[in-house]
Formats: sequence, C-alpha cells, structure tokens
Amino acid sequence: MDGKVVESSIKSEARRAFLALCMHKTRLLQEPVVDPYMACGHPNPSGLGEAARFSQTGSWGQSSVLFPNLETYRLADKCGRAPYGGAEYGVPQTPEADVVCRKIAALHKGHSAVICPSGLSAIATTLDAFSPKAVLIPDNVYGPMIRFLNRRRITQIRYPSGASTDEFSSALLKARIEYPQREDLIVYIEAPGSGTFEIPDIDGIIAASQNAKLRTVMDNTWASHVRFIPLEHGIDVVVQATTKYEGGYGDTPSGIVIAKHPQDMQIIADELRATGNGAVAPTTCSRLYHRIDSTEERLNQHADTAQRLIDWFLKQPFVTAVLSPTLETSPYHERFKRYFGKGNGLFSVVFHPEISAKHIEDFVDALHLFWVAESWGGHLSLVLPVHAKREVTPLPDGYVLRFHAGLEEYQDLLRDLNQATGCLS
Repeated sequence: MDGKVVESSIKSEARRAFLALCMHKTRLLQEPVVDPYMACGHPNPSGLGEAARFSQTGSWGQSSVLFPNLETYRLADKCGRAPYGGAEYGVPQTPEADVVCRKIAALHKGHSAVICPSGLSAIATTLDAFSPKAVLIPDNVYGPMIRFLNRRRITQIRYPSGASTDEFSSALLKARIEYPQREDLIVYIEAPGSGTFEIPDIDGIIAASQNAKLRTVMDNTWASHVRFIPLEHGIDVVVQATTKYEGGYGDTPSGIVIAKHPQDMQIIADELRATGNGAVAPTTCSRLYHRIDSTEERLNQHADTAQRLIDWFLKQPFVTAVLSPTLETSPYHERFKRYFGKGNGLFSVVFHPEISAKHIEDFVDALHLFWVAESWGGHLSLVLPVHAKREVTPLPDGYVLRFHAGLEEYQDLLRDLNQATGCLS
C-alpha cells in the first residue's frame, strides 16, 4: 500500500478517536470526511441537509432546447434566450440559472445577473467582456486573478492593499497618463483583501474612479450581500464566488456577476453566450437557490466562532499578530465598521519569527478538525499557509496561516487547537 495512504489511514484513526469526544454537530459535519481517500477529498460527499430533495427536479442540464416552429427558434437564436426562460441552446443560463440570478440580483439591488461555474470564471468573464488593456488592482488581490491577468497579458497596476483615497488617486493618475481612454482601464476592488484582509477607502476609490469616468468592478465574496452591497455605493459590476457563503457546504461551485447598468449586463451576457462560460449545472443552481436563504444565519455563526478562535490565538505566546479587521487594534477597523459591521469566518495568524516553519507545519498536520484546503465559506474549518506576493504593501514578519472557522461547535475547535500546540515547542 502506498506510504501516503498508510499515513492518511493512521491520521484518520486518530481523527475518529478525537471525534468520538466531540459534540453531536461537530461529528455530523466531520464524520463523512474523516478519511479523505474514501471521500475523494470532497468536503460534502453525501449532500448535507435537504439540498438533494430540491435538486431532483428541473431541466437537468439538457443540451437541446425544443421549439414549436422555426420562427420561435430564430427569435431565440437571435437574442440567445428561449421563450420559456434560459438559453436557446445547451446548459448556459437554464431556467434554474435564471431564477437564482434574479434572486441574487434582487439581493444586490442590481439590474440583473449571470451565473458562471466559479468565482474565477465570473472574474474572467467580466474582464474578457470589457477587454481592458490594464486593470488597477489592490496589492492583496485574489491570487488566481493574477494568473488570469498574466495569461491574458493585461497590465496590472497595483495600489496599496489598504489604500487611502490619496494613495489610490496617485496610482490612478499614473495609470491615466498611459491609458487615457476609458475603455482601456478598469478599476478593481477586493475588500477585505485575500490573506491579510486590509480594507482600502472604498468610497474614496469609487468617487475618484467616477470622476475619471472609469468602470469599477468589485469582488464582494468576503462580505456577501449580507455584509455589503457594492452597487449602493456606486460600484458598476460585482463579482462573487457563490461557492462560498451563499452555497455554504462546498458543493455549489459557481460564481455570480451582478451589474448596475443594463448596458454593462448586456456586454457580459454576450460574452457568456460566446464562450459558454455560463454552463452551471441546474442541480447546482437549485441547491444554491435554496441555500441563499440561510446565508446570514450561517455567516453569523462563522463570525462568532472565528472571534472565539481569534481570542484564543491572541493569548498564545507563539503568536505575534492576528490579521482581522474585526479587531479594534486593526488599522482598518474604522473602515470595517463603516462598510461591513460584522465579520465572517476568516482570519490569519502571524507566528513568532523565531518559530521554525517545520514546527508550524507540524502544528497544522496535528490538527483533526481544521482541514488543509483551498477555498473557504463552507461547513468545515480549514487552514492554509498565506504565500502572498506583494509589490507595494509590506507583509508581516513571520509565518502566516489563514484559518476559516466552520460550523462545528467552537469548543471542539478550541480543544483541537490546544492539543496541537505541543508541536510548536
């Protein structure tokens, strides 16, 4: 048997023993994934809750859309929409997609929305639709977006992660000298930013961008519609990974694009039709549609648990800082209160520089309830190193781990952290 499989099996047995002492809710969430080899690494292999019941009806992503006559077909083919709702051909923008898009657009107070297979797909579809030559981005932007911009050879002009209006305006002025045409330049905001959670002066950036007559796009995944509605502040287009808090259980891979102006939405919808990037399974859309209703309840629990974990980390001698705008000591706390009001499940921990990377990684590997995984926003607690690459914003000194507080009982999570600390000495 492969050595890695044997090692995982030993860890799985230890995890089962740990879970046996956990509370019922924690066991309910964690037991399906005790052995990642058995679950193929999927965080929700059995379909939690009643989502499956809602997903057994609908179009099931059928490729052909039937029409009663040629005239009806020609009209649908011209505009890309069938008279029954959805697209005229294939999976993109099915009736299930239409209904979830209308629901999310209303929550964001936008004109309309389209759904994509992932958050990154939503970003890529939006930027491809407007085809800028350059994008002004915060220094802490989502890492895969950098890969996308590099792939498309779109120039990145970075402004500080927690930029003031003056700092952003300085970067904007330089960008406008090289890219004077409106269509050549887009302003992009992500707040709080990935990994280190700085918050720029959002309203100041929007005002400066509007004065320059530039289109603004904001990644609002951290906040969801529950914490912040960008369109009300003047943002033109919002992108979100609805895989996260709207779906909530790691099994709704999707992203959404919401536009304020109908003309922008039409450009994005045309791009989606041309590329086929709207092919999201109707079952996923149905699941997402019903999960949205519990977003705020889940998000509040994530935030409350995260705060308990943050309080624990702040008392540990091996920690030099916790990165979260929810803390009064954060330089971004005032902006956090102004824009968001309450946090989510994310925070990062900066370890003392004298602690070796080996000890910190042993600590991570000793955890039973915090899974090593990308993404966040789901029911399981997660942990991952922050390997940020910044160009204009200094990073803290020390190894940084990002934590996502799941929906497990916080007492079990604290017990897990405590039992792993022996690896740090």
